[in-house]
Amino acid sequence: MLCVAAWSSIAQAAGFAMYEFSARGNALGGAMTARRADPSSIAFNPALVTQLEGTQTLAGVTVVAPQVSVDVNGSTTDAESNLWTIPHAYATTQINDNLFLGVGTFSRFGLGTEYPSDWAARNDLQSVSIKSMSVNPVLGVRHGNFALGMGIEAMWFDYDQRQATTVGATDIDGRVRGDATGFGLNGGAWWKATDSVALGASFRTPIKQDLEGRATFDKNGAAVPSTWFNSTGAEGSVTLPGEVRFGVAWEPDNRWSVAVDVTRTFWSSYDELRIRYNEPVTPVTTESLKTTEWRDVWRLGAGVEYRLTDMVDLRAGYVYDCEPVNPDRLDFLVPANDRQLYSLGVGVHDGPWRVDVSYTYLWIKGRDGEVEGKNTIYDVRFHDGDAHLVGLSAGWEF
Repeated sequence: MLCVAAWSSIAQAAGFAMYEFSARGNALGGAMTARRADPSSIAFNPALVTQLEGTQTLAGVTVVAPQVSVDVNGSTTDAESNLWTIPHAYATTQINDNLFLGVGTFSRFGLGTEYPSDWAARNDLQSVSIKSMSVNPVLGVRHGNFALGMGIEAMWFDYDQRQATTVGATDIDGRVRGDATGFGLNGGAWWKATDSVALGASFRTPIKQDLEGRATFDKNGAAVPSTWFNSTGAEGSVTLPGEVRFGVAWEPDNRWSVAVDVTRTFWSSYDELRIRYNEPVTPVTTESLKTTEWRDVWRLGAGVEYRLTDMVDLRAGYVYDCEPVNPDRLDFLVPANDRQLYSLGVGVHDGPWRVDVSYTYLWIKGRDGEVEGKNTIYDVRFHDGDAHLVGLSAGWEF
């Protein structure tokens, strides 16, 4: 699990939140808050670990291939095509009939946006990557048809941004990178209301990250005073949003399972991106400030699981994910809008082992508007945005 925690993960997501916690969860549209549990339930609702008897493990990865095109003042630019990975790993164990422990490592925030080196808005953004990895131990307690779970989340967060400053005919390439570790709480509840209906709810608190790093500049021979654009320490802070989830699951018989989840993510905590330089990079530049004023948003997910045989489960899911970016304050950091996800998957299990595979097509709604740059206003149109996601998880029960 420590090896997985060190594996970087980047993807394009609503805002920059990610929900790819397992291949089964991907295939079921993330509707896992009240559904029959597997070890990845640590990420969705810690109360569900109380359904996992013995000792169980699960690990895997989701591979993401995103793409989007941006029109800037009438000129079209395609974002660079890349493959990003989102790893996950979990382990749970039963202490006694009522007490259960688990630990998971997974990524909740990530972003990878990269543009060609000569594109029109390079003075505002050349590339940005956000990477995170959480380690989340949880404790679950069960009493009859009711269960509670609580956990502590330790999250490593890394921010890396590049942009150019044009002086005359020369671009000065700037890069700011920093990282931090923050802590938060998570918890959940689960109730088997009837023989066929279960209800679940969970929450995660906001996590503040106080970033420390460095700003570096490649002057490329630009004619500027020697005291300008020298490397210096840099710092900033960002409050990553908390969230609440609610879910209902229905199992009409021993083959079918249908579940619906709604998630509220409190993105209004991310109101600005401010980077402070330890030493001025020019006489008038001591910090970089981008006002965001993002909005709280909903995410709706639904999933159907069908047990085809004693060894094979078939799955399908759908998600409508609302974009938190303020339409009056668009930026190139997240060139996107609301999105819909369509998923299919299969699970194969026999005795102690299981393998889950998923495929998801993510479609991003286009958006027109203006981006306020450092020295100009850009007329922009984001379009042709989509992504393909392939997930794989493998598990073993002891």
